[in-house]
Amino acid sequence: MRGKLRERKLTKGRVALYIDYYPPVWNPATNRFTRRENLKLSMYLKPGSSLEERHNALNKEIAEKIYVKRMKSLMLDEHKILNVDVLQGDFYIYANNFIIGKEKGKVHVDHYVMAVKYCRKFIGDSVKFKDIDHHFLERFKDFLLSTTTLKSARFHLDQNSAASYYDKFANMVDKAFKEGYLTENPTLRVERISNIESMREALTTEEIKLLMNNPPEDETVYKATIFAIMTGFRFGSVKILKWKYLEYSAQQKTWYFYFTDPKTRRMMKQFVSQQAVDLLGERDADEELIFTNLDYHITRQKIKFWCRKVGIKKKITFHNFRHTYATQLLEKGEDIYVVSKMLNHKHLKTTQIYTKVSDTLRAKAANKSTYNNN
Repeated sequence: MRGKLRERKLTKGRVALYIDYYPPVWNPATNRFTRRENLKLSMYLKPGSSLEERHNALNKEIAEKIYVKRMKSLMLDEHKILNVDVLQGDFYIYANNFIIGKEKGKVHVDHYVMAVKYCRKFIGDSVKFKDIDHHFLERFKDFLLSTTTLKSARFHLDQNSAASYYDKFANMVDKAFKEGYLTENPTLRVERISNIESMREALTTEEIKLLMNNPPEDETVYKATIFAIMTGFRFGSVKILKWKYLEYSAQQKTWYFYFTDPKTRRMMKQFVSQQAVDLLGERDADEELIFTNLDYHITRQKIKFWCRKVGIKKKITFHNFRHTYATQLLEKGEDIYVVSKMLNHKHLKTTQIYTKVSDTLRAKAANKSTYNNN
């Protein structure tokens, strides 16, 4: 690995100083290989005064020191020797590039982004690699378990969210260690936050009928709700559905939607029933949204009022329709592997957590445990 300090002519009688690397080196700030590093230092081509001469001498000295530091760093990396200067690096820059890489790999990054936001809330806008050890992680973990949400100081961050954000932060720290930014892996010395089994409300068949037979004034909210119950689509998917995504399979003799799932960013082919398609009404132009002017917060409030009006006392949000869809399929005897694919889950384990055994199936199982003593 070699490099050379060079000059490049600028306008108005000046030259810029830069380092020319050969072969190219990785620049973590831009997340790409580069041949040139602009030092943002300039000199006068023909100094016309003692002040300009001192300016040249000072900038030349600074450039040479940066050059020596860069060459030292490259030689240490080449020989697998820890470069202590790396420990002064900005962890947030590394985390940002890590997240960009995940996005390019079509990985859902929302929780990585939230992990960084909560870290900023915890420690501020400056975190260097040297600051991150097991004591730092322990304090960050305690902070997540005791802090309020970013949206409102009135609400405590729930433990499952804290667990997810800590896991994502620890993943970035673990990767930084493997790439030589840390002298040890502090994640191995800190226990992860455990998840709490949460109650996932789902509508019963009777409650679904109540909603279907007592529509609210807002027709869009009604159609979006019943459609979500029939298909298991998240709100984010329902909101972006266009008519062009709806196709008919002559071979399977059924309709399906083919589009990019906005959460997982994977292509999704979801078969839907004729009843779900009929609910949508007359087909519009391909580029038109199926559900227009669908706002999450407004929809949530209208669903809350609607459920209360028809006598459903459960705390129901739009996402509970996805729970309902999965629970209904399982209660009707559908295989959990098929349900996993219908929910567009990558791993079956996700579905097993997502769809706990329903009360209906447990009651049926209990009634099977009877014996004839004759």
